Amino acid sequence: MGSTSALQILRKLSTEIPYSVKKGEEFTETLSFLHQQLPFAKFAIAKATPAGELPPDQYFAAPGFPLFNPRSLDTAIRSRQSQVETFNQVLMVPCLNPQTVENEVVGVLLATHIPHESTKVHHTWLQSELLMVEVAAQELARILAPHLPGLTLGSPLKNTVNRARGFSNQLPNFIGQSERLKAVLQMIDRVAPTTASVLILGESGTGKELVARRLHALSLRSEAPFVAINCGAITESLLESELFGHEKGSFTGASVLKKGLVEIANGGTLFLDEIGEMPLALQAKLLRFLQEGDFYRVGGKEPIHVDVRIISATNRDLENEVRLSKFREDLYYRLNTISIKSPALRERKEDIAALVEYFSPGTLKLFTPEALDAFRSYSWPGNIRELQNIVERLRILSGGTSIGLNELPHSIKNAKQGLEMNLNAAPPVEMTLDDLERIHILRCLNHFEGNKTRAAQSLGITIKTLYNKLHRYGILEKAEEPKL
Repeated sequence: MGSTSALQILRKLSTEIPYSVKKGEEFTETLSFLHQQLPFAKFAIAKATPAGELPPDQYFAAPGFPLFNPRSLDTAIRSRQSQVETFNQVLMVPCLNPQTVENEVVGVLLATHIPHESTKVHHTWLQSELLMVEVAAQELARILAPHLPGLTLGSPLKNTVNRARGFSNQLPNFIGQSERLKAVLQMIDRVAPTTASVLILGESGTGKELVARRLHALSLRSEAPFVAINCGAITESLLESELFGHEKGSFTGASVLKKGLVEIANGGTLFLDEIGEMPLALQAKLLRFLQEGDFYRVGGKEPIHVDVRIISATNRDLENEVRLSKFREDLYYRLNTISIKSPALRERKEDIAALVEYFSPGTLKLFTPEALDAFRSYSWPGNIRELQNIVERLRILSGGTSIGLNELPHSIKNAKQGLEMNLNAAPPVEMTLDDLERIHILRCLNHFEGNKTRAAQSLGITIKTLYNKLHRYGILEKAEEPKL
């Protein structure tokens, strides 16, 4: 094959290969994979031909694509590496045949995001999205190489798309296209490959664990364990043993040696959820582990060294907790190398419709415009978990019929009418006691900045009862209930 260059008008590769190949199972499966993983992007396949006479400063485009400069494409072909044309964020991935000595370029897979309707801006490509396109490009190279002159094909690539599917299945799914969500995903992509400790901030139900899992999946530790523990769901007497393990006979009931979660996570990531609930005495032991890299099991005499990345999360204001001497300042700075704010649902209301469809496919079309407006007007104190719970309830009760304003819970209808309760206002007469209790509990949690222990004391109920009620409201996962 002669030297290849982008200094030639690109011809769509689909006009140069047999119809049977275009409609073949492998070809359509690969493109289907791309569209499933990146539904908000467009793709085109082009062929780079030997150098021609197109001026290097002339912009051109594939059908349905924004204009881009061929110099970027030329760079992608010559360097055999992906390029992003900065003018309109067109991604250009060379399709390489790895079975040839020179890694010959079969063609180029072009990709562009469908611009946001309001801004008409093409958003920046995420690292995880780039990986998906690169995997698909190499699969297309294998499929198309036999149909292009001058290229030979050796043994096929093995399970390329399957490996990509496996990666995408491990990668937590974030639903929506809001600017707040995109900013979080871009931050994750920048931070994930590093070893820095990350503190995830956000209210209950905003998906902080999803952020942590995505950080792990995109890190160099992705093949190692991801171990999560909720520091607020385990009593103080058990938390140390859960984290660091214990030796046989170290206390009454310790009949066997037990490895702690820190040891189990060796080589991978340890996620400390609700870190703000950790008792001060245990904070000191955690700090020592972060500083030294080793720890002692309960009752143990020999230090154990492990290599783990720490990701923590909280719905509390840790800076304020430090000022109140309820959280160690030195531990706070150890954990907070980089912080990521998980936005509340009320801060990304443009994603509500997509989330409704994700949680219950086919349900969105049942909502009347008034019902969707009510969803967008509501403040969602329980965030995405609350939305998921309500959507599931409406799906079951609607029986496949229209979901209008009257079918919504009173708290959401009141928000639509501008009547959301505050603690000084009388509740509407038609509000049920269950709705009234739910609103008061959630407002109490907000008042105490997510501290469930203090909220339970204020409400005059046990912490177990509070967790049960939050679970019933769909604001808390069952796994997060405290172990007593």
